[in-house]
Amino acid sequence: MTGAPGEPTLADVRREFPGWECVRGVSGFCYAEHTATGAQVNGEDPLDLRDQIKAAEARLACQQHPGPAGML
Repeated sequence: MTGAPGEPTLADVRREFPGWECVRGVSGFCYAEHTATGAQVNGEDPLDLRDQIKAAEARLACQQHPGPAGML
């Protein structure tokens, strides 16, 4: 199953994010789990999954490198 021209395939997302296990479920949704942290995301298609992984990685980076004390 492929998306519109120019949209990533699930294989593209796997290559772009090697630290994530990416699969397509029987429902057609795409799922990913971060191999080191166990963080999980899902998306309607590979493009949405890629966006969800990017957002999760940003959250993980913030957790690992919090800002100065007292900053909101």
